[in-house]
Amino acid sequence: MADDDKRAHGPSASRLIALHALQPTARSREVARMAMLDCLACIVAGSATTPARIALELALGQGAQGVATVLGTRERLAPAPAAFVNGVAGHALDFDDMTAITIGHPSVVLVPAILALAQTRGLSPGAVLDAYVAGFEYATWFARRMIPRHYDEGWHSTSSIGVFGATAACARLIGLDAEATLNALAIAASGACGLRANFGSMTKSLHAGQAAEAGVRAALLSDRGFTANTSVFDDANGFFALYGIQSPQRYALADDALEIDVTGIGLKPYACCGAGVSAMDAAIDTFAAHAPKADDIVAIDCRVSHMATRIMPYAQATDGFQAKYCLPYCVAVALLDGRGAIAQFEDARVTRDDVQRLMQRVRVTADDAMVQGDGRFGIELRTSLRDGRVLVKSLDMPRGHPGRPLSDAELATKFMSCTTPVLGSAQATQALAAFRRLEHLDDISALVELHCPASQP
Repeated sequence: MADDDKRAHGPSASRLIALHALQPTARSREVARMAMLDCLACIVAGSATTPARIALELALGQGAQGVATVLGTRERLAPAPAAFVNGVAGHALDFDDMTAITIGHPSVVLVPAILALAQTRGLSPGAVLDAYVAGFEYATWFARRMIPRHYDEGWHSTSSIGVFGATAACARLIGLDAEATLNALAIAASGACGLRANFGSMTKSLHAGQAAEAGVRAALLSDRGFTANTSVFDDANGFFALYGIQSPQRYALADDALEIDVTGIGLKPYACCGAGVSAMDAAIDTFAAHAPKADDIVAIDCRVSHMATRIMPYAQATDGFQAKYCLPYCVAVALLDGRGAIAQFEDARVTRDDVQRLMQRVRVTADDAMVQGDGRFGIELRTSLRDGRVLVKSLDMPRGHPGRPLSDAELATKFMSCTTPVLGSAQATQALAAFRRLEHLDDISALVELHCPASQP
């Protein structure tokens, strides 16, 4: 953007301008690398789901063919539609990562948007990781101003705030200057959307796809000279005025520390809503220690935070989408199977008599005393048996939380379990090995191609 086009900016726009100068750290790149690995696995696994298939059919039907890869398939689309389809696929299983600062899922918006542009431009893995860090920092800057009020009012922040992360990441990737990046963010402000009321349906995954797509589009439009009102973040009728500012606002991190270094990213061990991970932890630990038989269980009392019940509103589940947002189901299937993998949230498992019967014995109670916030969901699980014993398991911090991270071995196991059904064992192993030498690749396209099957099914 030419110097004579620049204007005096308000405080929000000025801060967004200043964010353009941020520099990734070695730690932030490593966090981005692990999050990207996890996200690629989720996209490949999700490519086989109904939401991803429908999204791909729609894009192909609109003549969106191009050079950006749809992971888990042999199809190629233009960058924005590719970001859309990969975003839908990556969130369809709700197995993707999360961060407390946005109460959302960062990578499933950032990675599809970044890869769509990086692949078409032949960019390096280093550029991809730096773009990820930039996108995360911009998104969390918005989150510090808006969360939790914005989320509590019903917005799905993965989309409504994530769109700014995707836009900033793409702007960094294609080399937009600070003013052009601000302009791209102002364009994206008119595409911020996503309603929590759609949790438990296919449309939740649509939110991630549309945010990734909007981020690509906003950056490319700004690069071509498409303009927006860059005062939209300070205007009385602008974005923050309409979408809500947290009061009092949380202070930004001191000394220019990066949010990704401080708060980190949580990688999920189970394919359910993040608010259900603690419940599954407690039930799986109970299964591992005691292996109670379903017929011996007379009652299950699940005491959780109010936040957990607000995010997971379903009292019963009749399909896989609802099951991911149903605490009684999460507890019941974990007590029966001792696992929380993709298979535990497929329709065929959800509708079986054993889990449907046990789900009826789970009573969920919200308690103000239970820990909540900062990615923690406190739980006390009491499993009452016919012989009079009561098995009690309590915890505050779920597995996969940045304070209780998955090990490298656990992450590798998750990657292989997600990708092998689509790619085959040999190619999944090859993809994991390539990721471990990411910095030695000249072009991100080589890694992307390994996440596509050798032939179309």
